[in-house]
Amino acid sequence: MEKKPATILVKDIHLLHVEVVQQKLDLIAFKKNKQHQLNVGHKLMHDLKNERIKFEFMFSFDNSNKESLLLFQIDFHFQINRLFEYYETGGDKKPLFSDHLIAALIGICFSTARGIILEKLNNAGIPQVILPVVSPQDLLATTRPG
Repeated sequence: MEKKPATILVKDIHLLHVEVVQQKLDLIAFKKNKQHQLNVGHKLMHDLKNERIKFEFMFSFDNSNKESLLLFQIDFHFQINRLFEYYETGGDKKPLFSDHLIAALIGICFSTARGIILEKLNNAGIPQVILPVVSPQDLLATTRPG
């Protein structure tokens, strides 16, 4: 994916809106079950004309039977100044975004989500559920084939 080694300028990135779109909590089952598996997924959408990028993140905590105990969908809406500098168009006319840009946005999203989820669970009576610190490059690498 990395075609254009554009230097990421923090002043070009604007987090416009964060929305908890979906939240499902099985508090009793979560408290009973001491072994939780955190699963994270994300999807990127874009509007090149308006220089917008949206990340949809899904966080779930599953038990050993793969049953979902907690689920959060959090959407992050960004405006990227001069977005055209951070992608090239591939042979199929789809934009190939700079890995550096995507990693920076994933880092912002994941870090923000950690705080949102911690606060929501604390308020629901489940204290100290802290998502791990994760390398954005590692999250980015897990979405790639090969």
